[in-house]
Amino acid sequence: MGYALFAARKLVLDGQLNNAQLQQTQRSNEQYNLATKTLSLQQQLTSMNVAQSQELAALYKELSEAGTGMRDSINAKIKQKEEEFEAEVDEINRDIYLVSIKENAIEMEVKRLDTEVTTLQKQLEAVEQAEGQAVDRATPKFKGIG
Repeated sequence: MGYALFAARKLVLDGQLNNAQLQQTQRSNEQYNLATKTLSLQQQLTSMNVAQSQELAALYKELSEAGTGMRDSINAKIKQKEEEFEAEVDEINRDIYLVSIKENAIEMEVKRLDTEVTTLQKQLEAVEQAEGQAVDRATPKFKGIG
């Protein structure tokens, strides 16, 4: 292989390696952003559960103190709030699930990119070694020198 071919092959491999490493970095950033989003959603869910518990506790207290004429109205409020809360929790859980699907897809992409980067690095090393061996063979050896 001529020196121009070594240089061309190294240039192509360097470009492919840089591209794969850039994609790796981008996917890692996406993973981080999705993990942050998941954490935020989980914190939102926890806060919502606390707020819902407090609101329901207040309604139950109101129910226990209410006269018989107000109980039906308060029970209807409780049922409505529980349904609203359940819908809100379901929505957040759905969002968490969708984020986890994206995280899994990106994780698989990162693993593929890791393999690609390793393969390209090995190919580049092989080309560089072959180039070095070609240079050694092409360099004339003089007796008594070196």
